[in-house]
Amino acid sequence: MQISIRLVVALLVSALISACGPGQGGAPTGDTTGPDLSVALFAPDHLIEVEIEIDSSEWSTLCLDGRTATDVFSGCANDFEYENFRATVTVDGQRYRNVAIRKKGFLGSLSSLRPSLKLNFGKFVEGRTHAGMKRMTLNNNRQDPSNTHQCMAYEIFREAGVKASRCNFAHVVVNGLDLGIYTHVESVKKPMLRRHFADDEGNLYEGQGSDFTTSGVGAMQLKTNEVENDRRDLDTVVAALEVDDANLLEALGEVVDIDNFLNFWATEVLISHWDGYSGNRNNYLVYHDPTSDRFYFLPWGTDGSFERIQLFNAANVNVAVLAEGAIANRLYAHPEGRELYLSRLRELFNRLWDVDKLIAETDRIGRLTNAPEAALESQRRFIREQSAALSAELDRADAEFPEWIESFFGIDVPECRAENVTRITGEFTATWGGAPGPGSNSSFEVVLNGEDMSFQAQLTIAGDILAGGSGYQVTLLAPAADGRFLAASLQFPAPLFAEGVLEMHGLETSIVIVLVDPLRPDRIEIVGFGGVGTITLEAASTVDGELITGFFESDFIQIGGFDP
Repeated sequence: MQISIRLVVALLVSALISACGPGQGGAPTGDTTGPDLSVALFAPDHLIEVEIEIDSSEWSTLCLDGRTATDVFSGCANDFEYENFRATVTVDGQRYRNVAIRKKGFLGSLSSLRPSLKLNFGKFVEGRTHAGMKRMTLNNNRQDPSNTHQCMAYEIFREAGVKASRCNFAHVVVNGLDLGIYTHVESVKKPMLRRHFADDEGNLYEGQGSDFTTSGVGAMQLKTNEVENDRRDLDTVVAALEVDDANLLEALGEVVDIDNFLNFWATEVLISHWDGYSGNRNNYLVYHDPTSDRFYFLPWGTDGSFERIQLFNAANVNVAVLAEGAIANRLYAHPEGRELYLSRLRELFNRLWDVDKLIAETDRIGRLTNAPEAALESQRRFIREQSAALSAELDRADAEFPEWIESFFGIDVPECRAENVTRITGEFTATWGGAPGPGSNSSFEVVLNGEDMSFQAQLTIAGDILAGGSGYQVTLLAPAADGRFLAASLQFPAPLFAEGVLEMHGLETSIVIVLVDPLRPDRIEIVGFGGVGTITLEAASTVDGELITGFFESDFIQIGGFDP
């Protein structure tokens, strides 16, 4: 039986990233009466030069900061906060001391080597900005070596009528170490809100594994008005979603801007933002506009766009539907709501999905950022395939669209269940590159369904995770029920793929357990994640035919079903 390396690649988590003293250099530069200097800062062809100087020990601490997979999937990561440090930052030749710097990212983009970063010029020096901007958000593109996903996604959102961040690129150097190209995204704070809303005094929330459900609103992070911390406005949406079908559209329309949500929802589907609100109740912002007294959705964390993945819900294969978020879920199940959604998706697809224009933008970004050609070609291929797939699906009559099958999470957000965290251990021998090899000396033991289980690998495979060679994986495949395989995949960042002991970090160095059907590579089911532990490489090579050997041990959280 043949299992291609691309099958195993597709299943895993690409899918699823000098000391400064206490001086007071850098005077406040904010000017609300002059020209908007941020326009030039966000010019599409402006590659911003960012140099950061920070105490080396503090940089090491920053790099290792972050949530763990087991904390996230056991529901125990909601109170996590990143630590701020002081740094000297030079942006396009302008130098600032005492800039606040911290790591950013929820889980999938976390990296100990090239962390995503937040810079705050005014945290320690009151009123200071750069080009009128107090903050810079620098994303590491760990899940997108083409560098195209985020800026292209935000542009399509804007063209669809959704209020979205401006976006371009930055070249980042830390303590003389060249970290390469980052995506520079406009931070969603009051300056941005003032550009789009008449009143910036409303509540802004960030959604990460959260939703408008009784259990889900508590996980929404309030980003403005934190002192007052009045979150009762969220309850009005929860209540609206609980009315019967006859009153749903009226009740929901009183608290949510329905037109904005339809544009937002349809655009998430158009660009296949599987890890957003409608696909995974993740990576989104909502603003309660005081003027209209309604909630508006804003996109965020779009690096997972332009990928056809159902990482946590493989049962839904229609590319024209994502309906995991509570609002999308309820509207899609409502006859008139579904009609409104599909009509909006058809309209946006016909107006915005211009294959030639999108490929031209892919090429422009590739030239500007020197992205790997293999990654750029993957983006071009998705654009063409998405065009054909959506065109075919949208030719259906509305009544022919399938019902949405809720994921194993359902529409509720689990409470913290630290007692569900168990253990996984194993050993492996694999051959780099080519077809899968025999699984001799490869096995793993893991707690599934509350029982200790042992699996002997029948096949092993090792190779690239992402186009461009930014990450590697070693995967052990053991026979499971119904002709499927239980796969334990070890993920490695390319620079750390060497003999020695690797500490696990986010999904950068990690263990993922999935069920895979070799006859249905689009039906990958996540079983669980390792979160805190080590992977030891006794032999490591990226030369075709050479051996990779080692062992691993980690805590483990089961999040999906497993039928032995």
